[in-house]
Amino acid sequence: MLEIEDAQFTALRDMIRERYGIWFDDQKRFLLLSRLSTRLARRGLETYGAYVDFLRRDPRASAEWDDLASVLSNNETYFFRERAQLKALTGRILDEFLARSPRVRLWSAACSSGEEPYSLAMTLLETRKLADAGIAIRATDISTRVLELAAKGFYRALSFRATEPVMLQRWFASQGDGFVIDERVKRLVTFGRLNLLDGARVALEGPFDAIFCRNVLIYFDKPTQKRVVESFANALRPGGYLFLGHAESLFHLTDLYEPIVGTDAIVYRLKAAARP
Repeated sequence: MLEIEDAQFTALRDMIRERYGIWFDDQKRFLLLSRLSTRLARRGLETYGAYVDFLRRDPRASAEWDDLASVLSNNETYFFRERAQLKALTGRILDEFLARSPRVRLWSAACSSGEEPYSLAMTLLETRKLADAGIAIRATDISTRVLELAAKGFYRALSFRATEPVMLQRWFASQGDGFVIDERVKRLVTFGRLNLLDGARVALEGPFDAIFCRNVLIYFDKPTQKRVVESFANALRPGGYLFLGHAESLFHLTDLYEPIVGTDAIVYRLKAAARP
């Protein structure tokens, strides 16, 4: 692996944090370099210093940042992940939504290759509490590569490690060495590219009844976490819900939300009239 000077590492780390919010501390130095090495090779650059200059000054830098987003993202996901939260959604929370409107709008804010938003769509369909026309799932990510995969709706075995056989049979069709998702589910999800640090775009995406941003905050430092979850308040309906990963928490981060503690899951509800 190419050697990198401390100043070059700091420059790259800070540029990435500023652009995407992803934070690589000193312990993640090797991880960052391993991911960037492929981009240096693709651009024909021989040093990290040259790559820093490329990102700062080259006319092709904008396209490189788009490609870099796919390299930096951790796209580990699968269908029906953290099932306890899905159960919480379809119980009292969904009834609360339907009491005010027959239409429910959810956002998968870092959807990766699509397993999460499709899981949300299937979960709502399974309840039979609302019509297909009453389900709207928005799914966004910073990586165009994973969004292209998500739009195709084709998945292999690893994506189904938490999927019950009956769900696989009901909502997927065998195709080659994998499965393709049913068109009925696919029609309920719209995909788009979005950087969660773009607060104006985040607000314009709303309003949502609930936002799923699971296993994303762990890649941000505290100031960026606060910035992102508080911008979500502008995209949620009053009393809307925020779902985080099981290892993530809003404790000591913001007071815009109140924790709702269930039997198996904790979710966060936007406080009345709360705005950052």
